[in-house]
This record gives sequence, C-alpha cells and structure tokens, in this order.
Amino acid sequence: MNNSSIDNDINTFLKRVFDILFSSFIIVFLLSWMYPLFALIIKLQSSGPVIYKQLREGKNGVHFICLKFRSMHLNEDSDNSWTKLNDPRVTRFGVFLRRTSLDEFPQFLNVFLGNMSVVGPRPHPIQLNDLYRDRVEKFSLRHRAKPGVTGLSQMKGYRGSITHYHQISARVKLDRFYIQNWSFLFDLKIILLTIPATLQWGLSRK
Repeated sequence: MNNSSIDNDINTFLKRVFDILFSSFIIVFLLSWMYPLFALIIKLQSSGPVIYKQLREGKNGVHFICLKFRSMHLNEDSDNSWTKLNDPRVTRFGVFLRRTSLDEFPQFLNVFLGNMSVVGPRPHPIQLNDLYRDRVEKFSLRHRAKPGVTGLSQMKGYRGSITHYHQISARVKLDRFYIQNWSFLFDLKIILLTIPATLQWGLSRK
C-alpha cells in the first residue's frame, strides 16, 4: 500500500484533536446519563459487570482493552465466536443495544484515551483476527490506522457476524480503501452516514 495522507504528522494531529473533541462531547452529553440508566437495566436482566472488556488489536498490532456495554449473559465463548441471529447468549436488552449499536458507546472512552479513533477500521477480537490474518489478502494493512467506533465497511453494511469469506474480504478491502483515501471530509461523511446505515441495519434484523 502506498503512503496515505493519514500518515502525515499534521493530519494525524488534526484527527487526534477531532477525536478528543468529539469523544468529549459524547461522554459529557450522552454517556454520562446513558451509563447509569443502562447499568440498572443490564444488572436487572443478568449478573456480571456492566462494561464488557475485550482485548482487541489496534494500530500497528498493539493490543488494547476495548469497552462495550455488556449485551450477553456471562459465557466462555464470547472471545472465540461471532454473535449469531437469535443467539441465546444475548439478553433482551442486549438485543436492543446491538440493533441500535448503543453497546458501542463506551468505546468513546477508548477514543478519548487514544487507542481508538471515531472513524477507522473496526477492531476484531484477537482470536478472530488470527483466524483471518493469513486467509485474507493484505489483511494486516488494515492496522495502519487506529481502529474506529465506526468505519467505511460498517457504513456500507458490512457489520455483525461473519458467516462467509466474502464478508471479511469485503470489509478488509473497504478498510484499506479508507486508509489509502483518507481525508477529514471523508471522516465527516462516514460519521454523517453512520446513523441512517445503523438504523437500516437494525430494522433489517429479525
């Protein structure tokens, strides 16, 4: 992959400033009331922590702890398998969180801390990353950028569980396209189109 404008020091700085400002807004005005409300509902429906912490692979292969609202009953398979439709591990409130992608909102804390960006390739669980690393062409190039709360592949409808090879292959191609063609306006476009794409995806789930 050729050099990308995302690698430029000035662009890296501007992207980081935007990440701090955007994540601060979400944390103060949304997550501040969302956390206690969701915590109560999560605790009423299942035992365990409110926040699910999972090791993920970030920029340049550096591992970090990714945060999500817990949407499943405690189980031993969450790190090793994708969630399926009507998965019995998912709580009733977890179904709502996943369809609306509200389970991802604690990741704005990851953004504020600097191990994620608002926009970038979505981070996969380590074990699933290892499964596809040698199967998908240029898979590791997606780790040239910080992982994002949202990304081009999610905006295009490639989200949720992986059941076919073409799904992961398409995601990786879109991730590489995003990195190669990055611009600040591109990030803004992805952010603006994420909401309708998420709603459309959520409504299509049975």
